[in-house]
Amino acid sequence: MKAIGPGRLAGALSITLTLAQAAWADVPPPLIKRLDDPTRAKVLAALAGLIILGFAMVLLTWLGARVVQRYRKGTAYFRPTPRPGEHDWARRPLSPDGSEPDQPASDP
Repeated sequence: MKAIGPGRLAGALSITLTLAQAAWADVPPPLIKRLDDPTRAKVLAALAGLIILGFAMVLLTWLGARVVQRYRKGTAYFRPTPRPGEHDWARRPLSPDGSEPDQPASDP
């Protein structure tokens, strides 16, 4: 195989660079750059508003899913605490023989 000479390499390089410059020269600037300043500000503000609303929708969906999950699991968060009954306020003995813990047990 023959090696490419420096003259051919330089010619191929110059043709490639010329074609690349011609391709880049025809590309118009992006639409946002072609707008005047007040219109560009309105478009960017609307885009920012859409992004914020999207995040808010995701947040509300996540919070709603948490509420539904708590509701399905049946936690007491959604039910009121049951009122204590009449006998729930009575003192219960702590020892098995029924004596009060403050009083010493009597010796038989």
